Amino acid sequence: MVETPQYKNLAEALKAVREDEKTNEVFTRFQSAQIAINDAMQAGEEPDEAQIAAWQTVAQEIEEYDAIEKLMESEQAMNQLLMEINNTLTKPIADLYQD
Repeated sequence: MVETPQYKNLAEALKAVREDEKTNEVFTRFQSAQIAINDAMQAGEEPDEAQIAAWQTVAQEIEEYDAIEKLMESEQAMNQLLMEINNTLTKPIADLYQD
């Protein structure tokens, strides 16, 4: 896995975000806002207006940071690879139920 281009690109993109103090701070705030919303939803609650507003504010702010945009693109590519691996691994099981 660590030898794949997707992993290497993700590691490089994350390093670039972490190396710049302001970029890392904005990204950390984005993650925190996203986690707060996800936690509320997983608890069966609607995120409150303050949580949504905080997320929207920082989501707009991250658009100003190319390093964060590149990181998000790298995360998407990595997720795609993981989905492909999962599909390959689970296909034989799914095929069992097709017969």
